[in-house]
Amino acid sequence: MTDDFKTSSQIADEARQTGQNAASAAGQLASEAKANPASTVQALRPALDDAKDTGRDALNTAKGLANDAKAIAGDAWNTARGYAKSASGVASEKLGDFKAKASDFQETAVRRISDEPLKAVAIGAAAGALLAALVMRRGRDRRDD
Repeated sequence: MTDDFKTSSQIADEARQTGQNAASAAGQLASEAKANPASTVQALRPALDDAKDTGRDALNTAKGLANDAKAIAGDAWNTARGYAKSASGVASEKLGDFKAKASDFQETAVRRISDEPLKAVAIGAAAGALLAALVMRRGRDRRDD
């Protein structure tokens, strides 16, 4: 049973050995800690490079889309301007036609009035009477409502 008991020097030796083992383990952990950041950086470098490449690709894609949108907007503007010019040209042409027809009508009316002045006065009086009758009737219809 005396084997179960240790002397103080044996306990001190074991404590010293345990301390040395702990110091050695701590040293190994420190070495691994120093090595891990470097290996972590090395392991992350490809991922970082991929992220940079993806960011550049996204930026280039965005620039391409912006350029496409700008081109489409420019095409739309040019098309709209072309339509506006065309519509303006058609409207101007129609207005010119209307002015020509109005001028022809005016000349015809002046010629007919000078050719038959009594007939023109009679037509004017009849048109005036008809217009007056319509206005008076409309006035009565509004009062009845």
